[in-house]
Amino acid sequence: MDKIFMPAKLAGVMAAPASKSEAHRRMICAGLTTEETRLDGFMSSADMKATIRCLKGLGASIKEENDALVICGGKPRKGKLPVLDCGESGSTLRFFVPIALCLAGGATFRMHGLLGQRPMEVYRDLFVPRGVMWRMGVGADCAAELTVSGKMAAGKYVLPGNVSSQFVSGLLFALPLLEGDSTLTVLPPVESVGYINMTMEALLDSGIEVKENGPFSWTIPGRQMYRARSGRLSGDYSQAAVMLCAGALGHEVTVSGLQAKTTQGDRAVLGHLAALGAAVRECGEGVIVSGGNLQGAVLDMHDCPDIAPILALTCQLAKGESRLTGCGRLRLKECDRLAATVTILNQLGGCAEMQGDDMVIRGVETLRGGVEIEDFNDHRMVMLAALAATVCKEPVTVKGVEALDKSWPEFLNVYQSLGGIVK
Repeated sequence: MDKIFMPAKLAGVMAAPASKSEAHRRMICAGLTTEETRLDGFMSSADMKATIRCLKGLGASIKEENDALVICGGKPRKGKLPVLDCGESGSTLRFFVPIALCLAGGATFRMHGLLGQRPMEVYRDLFVPRGVMWRMGVGADCAAELTVSGKMAAGKYVLPGNVSSQFVSGLLFALPLLEGDSTLTVLPPVESVGYINMTMEALLDSGIEVKENGPFSWTIPGRQMYRARSGRLSGDYSQAAVMLCAGALGHEVTVSGLQAKTTQGDRAVLGHLAALGAAVRECGEGVIVSGGNLQGAVLDMHDCPDIAPILALTCQLAKGESRLTGCGRLRLKECDRLAATVTILNQLGGCAEMQGDDMVIRGVETLRGGVEIEDFNDHRMVMLAALAATVCKEPVTVKGVEALDKSWPEFLNVYQSLGGIVK
C-alpha cells in the first residue's frame, strides 16, 4: 500500500508506545513462571505477536485485555520438538534458542523476511561442540527454518560481545533454569550494554539471582524459579525518537510516558539532540525538544543503532558536517539500514555517504522531496521518510508502509493526529 506524505507542521502531545525491548523481556520472564502476570500498557505489533507465538509454543497461555497482556506460564508438551514461528523478529529468535533447549530439548524456528540471513553463528559455535544438533533449512512454504535439538547443560559459557547483545540476553534467560550453576562471560568490546542491563533488570525483578564476578562476567545459580511481576510497561525511547527529532526539526511535539530513569539505551537520543544544538526539556507534561540553530556533531551509535536513521535525518538539516560512528550493525537489521538511510537522504536532496561503519552527513538548508522512496521492508525507513516529508518542499511517496506493523502499527494514526498529512 503506497502512501504520499505531505509537507506539514506537527504539533501536539503524544504518548510514547510501550517499549518493545522491555515488553519482549517482561513477557518471557512471565512465560517462565507458573503464575499469572499482567502487563499493562501493552501494544501489539508483529514482533510482539512473534514472542507470544513462541511462548504459547512452549506451553504458556496468553490473552489480551484491552491494552493489557495476561500471561500464565506453563510447560511444553512432551514428544515432538515444538515449531516456533519468529516472524521477522531477531530478538525473539535469539532469545528463544537457549530457552527452547532448556525447556523442550530444542525447537524448529521458522523465520520470515531477511531473518534467516541474520547472524546466528555465535550460538552455533557455542552449542554444537556441546552436542546440540544444529540444522538450517527451508520449509515447505520457502520460509527459512532452524532446528536445534539436544540438552543444554550447566557450565562455563563465553560469548563475543561485538555481534549482538541478544545472544547474551538469551543465555541470561536460560541459564537459571538449568540443574547446575553456570558462568557467563562476554568478551570486549561489548555492544548495546543498555539492552543487557534491561535484561538483567527484568531477571532481578522476577526473582532471579545473578552474581557479578567482574565486568560482563556473572555466575548464575541453577534450579531457580521465575516469579510473576505484574506492572506497566515503560514508554519506548526508540519509537519516541521519531517525534523527539521532529521537535529538533521545528515541530512542536510533546512526548509523554518516557521515564527519566531507564535502562533503555535509546534514551541517548536526548543527549545526541542536545549535542546538535537542540533544546531538550523534561517536565511534568513529558519531553519537549525544540530546534533552532542546529550544528553538526559526532554521535556514537554503538549502543543505540536503532535511532541512527532518524538522527541522520536531523543531522541532514544541521549546519556543517555530522558523523554517526559505530553504525556497522545497521547492516544486519531488517535491511541494510546504513545503506538505506544514505540512499533515502540523498534521494530527498541531502548529502550523505558511508565511510566504513560511519555515516557522514553534510548539512543542507532544505530538502527537496518530490520523489518515490522504497520502504526497504523496514519500519525505520518508513518512519524516516514520513518525518522527512514534513520538512521537504514537495511530497514524498513511500512504496509500501506495511512494515510499520512490525513495531508501531498505530504510527500513521499518531502522525495524523499531530497534523501529519497522508494520502
